[in-house]
Order: sequence, then C-alpha cells, then structure tokens
Amino acid sequence: MIAVTCLWGTSSALLAALGAPTTAGLVALGGAVPLLVSAWLRAQRPWATLTAHPALYVKLGVLEAANLTLYIAALRIGPLPVVVALHLTAPVLIIAASLLRGRRAPTLPVLLELLLVAGAIWLVAGRHSGSAAAWPAVAGCALALGSAACVAMLVSVIVRQPGPNHTITAAALQLLLGGVASSPLLALDPPSLPVAAELAAVGATLLGPGFALYWQALRWLDAATASVVGLNEAVVATLVGAACTRTLPTPATAAAGVLILLAVGLEQRSVPRRRVPP
Repeated sequence: MIAVTCLWGTSSALLAALGAPTTAGLVALGGAVPLLVSAWLRAQRPWATLTAHPALYVKLGVLEAANLTLYIAALRIGPLPVVVALHLTAPVLIIAASLLRGRRAPTLPVLLELLLVAGAIWLVAGRHSGSAAAWPAVAGCALALGSAACVAMLVSVIVRQPGPNHTITAAALQLLLGGVASSPLLALDPPSLPVAAELAAVGATLLGPGFALYWQALRWLDAATASVVGLNEAVVATLVGAACTRTLPTPATAAAGVLILLAVGLEQRSVPRRRVPP
C-alpha cells in the first residue's frame, strides 16, 4: 500500500500539471494497456473474464470514467493538497449517506468527521468569501467530492460482486472500460501529441501499476487498514506538486488537508474492520 500511495500521489501531482478533464480516457487507457499485456502473459484471459461479468465491468468502467474526469478537473483548478485529500473521503461520504437514510446513528465521531470536512472547505474557500479567488477553490472541492462519491460507489459495487480472482485482470478491465467510456471527451479538446504521450505514460507507469498493486494489497489488508495507509497519497501528491512548481502550500491549505486526513482517519478507527473482495 505504501507503493500504491507513492504511485498514485505522484500521478496526481503530474496530472494537475498535464491533464484536462477531457484527457481522462488517455490516462485510463495508458494504464490499461500494460496491465492487459501482463494479464495475457500470465494466461489470465481478460476477454473471458469480461464476457463472464459484462454488467459488472461496464458499471465499473462508467464509474471509473466519471471518477477520473472529475478528479482531473478538480486537480486543474483546486488546491492540490485539499483536492487529493477530499478525493480520499469516500468513507466519510458513505457515512453521510447512511445518516441521511437512517442506517447509522449520528454519534459524536460521525458528526466530528463531517465538521472536519466542512472546516477544511471553509479554510480554502470561506476566507476568500465574496472574492473571485474563492470560486476556483469551491469548484475544486466540489469536483473532488464528486470524484470521491464515484470511488464510494465503485467500492460498493465491488463489495456486492465478488468478480474474478485475478487482480491484474480486474484492474485492467476497470481501466480499459473507463478509458473507452471517457474517450469521446477527447473530441471536445484534443491534446497535442506530446501531451497525449505524457498522459499515456503517466497512466502506464503510475496509475495502472498502482491499481494492480492496490487490488493485490486488498488480498492481505482489510479495507480500513488499506484506507489509513492510503492517506499517504495526499502527502506524496503535496510533496511532488511542491517540488514540480517550486512553491509551498499556504498554511490554510496545509491545515485543510490535515483536517480532511483526520476525518478519514477518524472514520477508519470507528468502523468495523473487514476485507474487501479482490
């Protein structure tokens, strides 16, 4: 999981500089291709897996396309540490939905989690209230939360459907169908060939391997432990982003990122631990 968070954190920082929402398909396809080749070399038969679970992978692909599109859009306009941290709040969003549906009691830890998230958004946007600078921060936070909602739905789908035993094949098909679903967006704002090659390389070297390692890690770690270790993604993204831009995050942005990470960590300490099927 440490390797996963380093790969994904680095990819987040690079996508913040390179990607536009319309390029999500290139990144996903770039990650899918080497995984498909690896699965084929391991005799895992990805096509047979897809035809055995078509509805599952179509659903995963559509959710992954929405997740990547919203996430890249958020990275382009929002504060990097907070956007990445909000992207990791899927457990908090699941809890909020449970509260609204009456499936979970409004305990003190749960309410504190929601207050921490609200406080983080206020730190990066509320202090600029009424100024033009507030809108990019607010929009970035909203898009990142939308991406987190897609992640929450992805996890819910996978929990309900056991799927195949081969984690490389599962990761490859999820990225492949996500790339196919979001590829039509390229027609709206096609990138130059050098940028397209760079985005595909980010997918192939960072996003794809991270997906494969993530599903493999979930064979040995329960979801709660994996999520806690996954908080390292925001730290890595912040450090790589600061190194790439040679700028440090503002104290308010850094504090907001800490609040989000505290909210997710609090949630992981309060929920029962159980494994997520690969």
